[in-house]
Amino acid sequence: PGDTFFGHAPFGSNGQSPASAYTYSAGRTSLFNFNAFSESLPESTRYGGYLSGDHKIFGDQMVGYADMFYQNVKTHNELAPGATGSFETAGSTTIFIPPHDPNLPLQGGPTAAEVGMPAGAFNPNNPFQQIISGGSRARLAEFGNRLFDNETDAFLSTIGIKGDKLFDGTWGYDSAFRYSTIRDTSEALVPSSSRYDQILNQADPIFQTGGVLAGQLAYNPFGDFRVPIPSNTAGIDFATVNPRDINRSTIATVDFTMYTTELFKLPAGGVGFAFGTQFRRETFTENKDQLNLDGDIVGSSPSVDTNGGRKSYAFYAETSIPIFSPANSIPGFYALEFTGAGRYEAFRNNDTNVMVPKVGVRWQPFDETLTIRSTWGEGFREPSLEELFAGPISSLQVTHDPQHGGLLESETPVLTTSNPNLQPEDSRAWTGGIVYTPKWAPGLTLNLDFWDIERMGVVAAPFPDAVLAREANGTLLPGETVERDAGGFISRITLANQNQGAEEARGLDIGAQYQLQTKVGTFTWLTQADYLDQFRQQFVVDGPFVEQRGKTTSEGASLDGYLKWRAFSQIDWSWNGFDLVGSVRYRDGFHEHKPNLLVHWVKATWFIDGQASYNFTFVPPVENAPVPGYSKDAKEMVRGKDSKVAETAPTQTANYSLPIWKRILNGTTITVGCNDIFGQDPPDAFGEGGNAEGYPGGLYDSVGRFLYVSLDKKF
Repeated sequence: PGDTFFGHAPFGSNGQSPASAYTYSAGRTSLFNFNAFSESLPESTRYGGYLSGDHKIFGDQMVGYADMFYQNVKTHNELAPGATGSFETAGSTTIFIPPHDPNLPLQGGPTAAEVGMPAGAFNPNNPFQQIISGGSRARLAEFGNRLFDNETDAFLSTIGIKGDKLFDGTWGYDSAFRYSTIRDTSEALVPSSSRYDQILNQADPIFQTGGVLAGQLAYNPFGDFRVPIPSNTAGIDFATVNPRDINRSTIATVDFTMYTTELFKLPAGGVGFAFGTQFRRETFTENKDQLNLDGDIVGSSPSVDTNGGRKSYAFYAETSIPIFSPANSIPGFYALEFTGAGRYEAFRNNDTNVMVPKVGVRWQPFDETLTIRSTWGEGFREPSLEELFAGPISSLQVTHDPQHGGLLESETPVLTTSNPNLQPEDSRAWTGGIVYTPKWAPGLTLNLDFWDIERMGVVAAPFPDAVLAREANGTLLPGETVERDAGGFISRITLANQNQGAEEARGLDIGAQYQLQTKVGTFTWLTQADYLDQFRQQFVVDGPFVEQRGKTTSEGASLDGYLKWRAFSQIDWSWNGFDLVGSVRYRDGFHEHKPNLLVHWVKATWFIDGQASYNFTFVPPVENAPVPGYSKDAKEMVRGKDSKVAETAPTQTANYSLPIWKRILNGTTITVGCNDIFGQDPPDAFGEGGNAEGYPGGLYDSVGRFLYVSLDKKF
């Protein structure tokens, strides 16, 4: 219908099929299964180190401390061959295939001036006497997979001073300077758009005497990649480039906190109080390769070098006030405690400031077996520096074009830009629940917690379909554009991070734990379940709310879902150094759409894991000053009076009197385990044809059954 239509060479073609053999249609009919080419798990290597130390300058009243952490991570990833998007996309290098013969008049199609084609350009493989550009697209499968190598260097260091037991013995302080930086280097092996244009033009100087491809044939894009064309190899090598980007972010923080466990005394106990201040400086820079700045990478739009930063300072305070305790309890109030906190923060980059409160209550009406608790607070989130200042990000997303009857396009070029005018998000949160430890069942703990959260002015990039709907209504927001080719088909959508409407979520967390001591060991059972009762989103300010519970989080990709239920249950048996653990993980399913727009249910899953270990501990290890977070397990330590770590002469004597094989194995733990014992695959997810993995990649991975063995030695 009309003078615009699509065509592709017959499958199995060697690039020499005549125009009469092509398949023609009103829409795109040649599709590519990129799932068969992309890696699910990138290769990764990492190493790092951590140092920590402290020194008592004036006893407990003044202690200096410092730590340092460094980690290097390298990853290598492969994605399916690049897709060009529309050959003619505003702002990017225009791709064009010259006509068959430079000496004959063009038979329709764009003009040389429109695409920037030099005089005399031609491609002898082109079966058409016209320039192929505009809304034409190609998957450059013969170029092979796109390769991406990332290296991340992360450094974190803290130096501070703290003290305790000041004044009347109840006061303390902590002050520190912390600095962290992350440097990311990203390299790619991808096709260049301008070089692709060169290898398509037989008249280009690269094919002439003295050129890098002198005597070679122009690239032939009219075949089926499953039927290799030998003459294309040299051109592919020439058009493949290696752009390199370097990004860096830093955070420097100075803070001071003063606290006391007894600001003053009430009948129920001391009033706790803490206050402090903080100053923070953040920076963010992106240094792009010139190829990316020029938009000269196939399928990508031009990027920019960016940098941004901000400074902020804050004041905060917190208190706990006991009203009743076992010391002054009355019927119905065995214990009652209120907590309150507040934080004032000011941001210098946009002259915004906020004061957020938080209050809580903890009540035990009868005794310690039943605790009722609740908190309410407000929150505040400044947009991240990436959301504010990052360079444009190119992607291919699923769209439904209203101008063509809702035509499904699984790979629409989308450019997402940052927005320096973003405003902060606000939030409110309430939680309330109970903890029950019945005396009639020693070792049993039950908990039930309700929660309700609301976010306002949520910072997010709008869905492309929402932009298309606004285009149809003439209500595009600032930073949004829809570019179309001569046939009216979408060539690119540009959208920006926006302060959208609101999100409302509420749910329930359920937990149970039971520990039983027996003559044949200790049995511990733990179960945790989370129920999402509601998740509503408002995509524009004052717009309608849409219930998302039980649906995918991303129509067109289906990488995750707003699951109604998640659950985890584990049982552990330990006895004389043996430890056996079995666990079950449950994830609910969710609804998505297939490419034919039929609703599809992504199945719920059950995964079963197991682990067994044996600990060779003939004499428990000892330590004089446990390091928080890096200490030995409490159950493995020899402790003296008042639970302090103690090392006695008999302990050392016993250690050195052990046989040599016991001395070698002492403190050694051997572990074997298996995740996903039954080798269950993740469920199928289609994402309307835009899912590059074939399953919800945000919820699952493709590892399958995973066996592991580990050896730990503690000295």
